[in-house]
Amino acid sequence: MYIKERRASIRDFYEIIFPSLQILRGITDFEEIKQKEICSLRYSSKGKLSEVELEREAECGICLEPNSKVVLPDCRHSLCLGCYQDWRSRSQSCPFCRSSLRRVSSGDLWVCVEKSETVELPLILKEDWQRLYRYIEKLPVIIPEPEFAPYRPHIR
Repeated sequence: MYIKERRASIRDFYEIIFPSLQILRGITDFEEIKQKEICSLRYSSKGKLSEVELEREAECGICLEPNSKVVLPDCRHSLCLGCYQDWRSRSQSCPFCRSSLRRVSSGDLWVCVEKSETVELPLILKEDWQRLYRYIEKLPVIIPEPEFAPYRPHIR
């Protein structure tokens, strides 16, 4: 049976292949799945909201539009990105509680993700495996040297 071996540099291995394998192993780890099931069971019954409360939760606290929201990391108040940028250009404090936003950059904001925007874990796992296999397939193949004995009539 002939196995195609691929050649990767040490840099390629430690930058791409090894972290990919660690992530893929971590995602499929039984303990993590078990922990997520426990967490989802524990918190699924808590916080059941009515339709009116869900609509109110989805809208921005300033413009009252149902836009995607960002959450301020210090005080955890949420508002849409447009209102945040407008408010931030005029003030250095939270529009709701007036806590300081001096050390908060736009990279520190948390983005609220809708349920419809999330991707299932098995799909992510499948795409990661496919990406890793495509990368490995692009590596150069190691061609084994042919094992043959040259004919030398003078050697017995």
